[in-house]
Amino acid sequence: MSFALQLCGPKIFGSGSRWRDSQKPDRAGGRKPSALADARVSAPLPRLSHYQVFLVKPFLLVVLAMLALSTPSPAQPATQTIPPNSPAQSKNSFAGRIEYGEFPSASLSRSVRYAVSLPPAYDKETARRFPLVIFLHGLNNDERDWETHCMEGKLEALRAAGKIGDFIVAAPYGANSFYLNAKDGARYEDAIVKDFLPFIDAKYQTMAKPESRVIAGISMGGYGALLIAFKRPELFAGVAAHSAALFDELPQAPSSPEQRAANYRYSLATKLFGQPLDAAYFQANSPLHLAKANAGRIKRLKIYFDVGDADRYGFEAGNRKLDEALTAAGIAHGFTIAPGGHGWSFLVERSEPALMFVWKTLQH
Repeated sequence: MSFALQLCGPKIFGSGSRWRDSQKPDRAGGRKPSALADARVSAPLPRLSHYQVFLVKPFLLVVLAMLALSTPSPAQPATQTIPPNSPAQSKNSFAGRIEYGEFPSASLSRSVRYAVSLPPAYDKETARRFPLVIFLHGLNNDERDWETHCMEGKLEALRAAGKIGDFIVAAPYGANSFYLNAKDGARYEDAIVKDFLPFIDAKYQTMAKPESRVIAGISMGGYGALLIAFKRPELFAGVAAHSAALFDELPQAPSSPEQRAANYRYSLATKLFGQPLDAAYFQANSPLHLAKANAGRIKRLKIYFDVGDADRYGFEAGNRKLDEALTAAGIAHGFTIAPGGHGWSFLVERSEPALMFVWKTLQH
C-alpha cells in the first residue's frame, strides 16, 4: 500500500529542496571521482610540425576569442544573490516551506514526528490565520512522503496557476496503525484528535475552527481520514480519501506459514482488532459501517474519494461499496474511479481535482 517512490526532480525554490550530486557513493562511503578527474596522460604529447601549427593556429585564436567573450567581467559576477522579495524572485513567490518536528502525545506516551507545509504568505503575514489540512500517509510510509512523493510540488504549481489559495498541510507519523485506537493499546485515533490537532492549532497560525479544517489521506491514511471524519464529523468541514484501503471483511488466518502476504495481513489485523479477531470492534472502526451507522451526523461533511481502476490491492471494490452506502443514506459526495493504480503515483496524477476539492471545501 503506497510503496512506489516518485522522483520529483530538483526544485529551484522552496524550503526542503534537495540538490543531489550526480556522483554516487562508492562502497567505502566516499564519492566516485568523475572520468575527467580520473584521466591520466600515459604518453608524451607529439610535437607539431610548422605546417600543423600553421593550420591549427587560426582555430586556436578563434577558440580563445570565444572564451574571452564568455568569461564574466569583475563588474558582472557569474552568479547573483537575489535579495528576498525582489522582482526577480516573484516567479518563486508561490513556494512555501516545510518544517519537520515532533509533538508530544499523551495518548501514545511519547513524542511523534510530523511534517507541516506552510504557504508563502505564512512568514510575511504574521497576523493572518490559515485553513488547515490534516494529511494521513499510507502503510509503511511516513510524514516525509508528502514532499518526497511530489505533492508539495503539485501544491505549489496549482497555487502558482491561481487554482488554489493558501492553506497549511500537517502530516503526522502514523506507523502502520490505520489511525484507530487499536486493541493492542496503540491509540492513534486519539493521538490525531486529542494531541496532534490541538498542537498544530496552538503552534501554527491556523483558523482553529471546524469549517476551516479538512482531513485527507492516502491508502491506509484514506481509511484513517474517513474513519476519523465519520466518527467525529463535528471537527471538520470535509474529508478526502485517495486509494483508500477499504475492506468489509476481516482476513482469515492463513493455512500455511508459506503464505507470507496473508500472514502479514492477519498479524496486522490481530494488532488492530484483537486476538482472536473481534468482529464487533472491527465494525465499530470501519468507515463502511460508520457511513450507515452515523449517516445523520455525516451529512454535514463535504466528502470526496477516488480510486484507480487498476488498484493492485483490489480496493476499487471497497470504494464502490462506500459509494453505494453513502448514496443509500442520501449523503452527498463525490466519487471517481479513474485510470491508474494504487498509492502515490495515482494521487500525483489526481492531484489537481484532489487539491481543488480541498480548497473549495475550505471556502466556506
